[in-house]
Amino acid sequence: MDLKQIEQLVAVCGSGSFTGAAKRLRISQPTLSKSIARLEKDLGVKLFEREGGKARPNVYGRLVAEHGASLLAGASRLQAELEQIARGESGMLRIGAGPATRVKLLPDVVREVGRAYPNLQLEARQDSIPVLLRALGVGSLDLVFCYFEGPDEFSDFIRVKIHDDRRIAVVRPRHPALRHAPLSPEQLLTYPIASVGAVPAFRKWVGAPVGKAARNMNAFVSDDYSLVKVQPLESDFVACGPRFVFEQELRDGTLVELPLRVEIGYECWMLTTEARWRSPIVKKIAGFARAAMRRKPRR
Repeated sequence: MDLKQIEQLVAVCGSGSFTGAAKRLRISQPTLSKSIARLEKDLGVKLFEREGGKARPNVYGRLVAEHGASLLAGASRLQAELEQIARGESGMLRIGAGPATRVKLLPDVVREVGRAYPNLQLEARQDSIPVLLRALGVGSLDLVFCYFEGPDEFSDFIRVKIHDDRRIAVVRPRHPALRHAPLSPEQLLTYPIASVGAVPAFRKWVGAPVGKAARNMNAFVSDDYSLVKVQPLESDFVACGPRFVFEQELRDGTLVELPLRVEIGYECWMLTTEARWRSPIVKKIAGFARAAMRRKPRR
């Protein structure tokens, strides 16, 4: 007995005749009759009482039809779920994000995925870029959002450009450093720096500071930009990071940009594996991420 034969038996029960069932199934009546005859032979029992062109299920036929209808419904649900998973609309998706992309990009992506794919289980994780990319490599994450200096050593991943920006320094209004802007590395490091850690391009610009300058460069380090942004609000701290991280504060005027004698770019990328890139939802998430980075902060 297979699902095709069960479908045929249920159709005959529903139509009351082989002719009607054959039309519904879009097969010939002789083909249907032969298939049901083989099923009766395999089961060793008659399933229908036939008379005058009608087919009435007997006790065995009704039993098979009742259980068969449940099996067909279950098979249909299974097929739909498998198709959803193949399209990325169901199952589990695991996203990794660095400190900067967690601030603006990740909340919008999570919200849009929830709206578009309500049956999808979503897991979001924040960590350092090396940790996230190792997790992507071993398969415990499906995609990662990170800055441009992170992916260089991970050439096997699919890379999708999400956003261009620049790294800036910000201070409170009327900060004394503003009088000397744009600042050299030596001038900048007379003030304590708050950041999530100096990126290679910044380290190259400042060189190898010593003494107080070295202490100032790492005066406050956190993987949480909400804490980094607190430091310069009422002190002489200088906070550093991608411009979009400070977008709301710059619009409100609670922080202002401190010009430096260097231009350091920031590129946000989405990294994933070749296998996951075949999923339509992963491509859709790249679109969600681009839209999130274009969106202006609410006043």
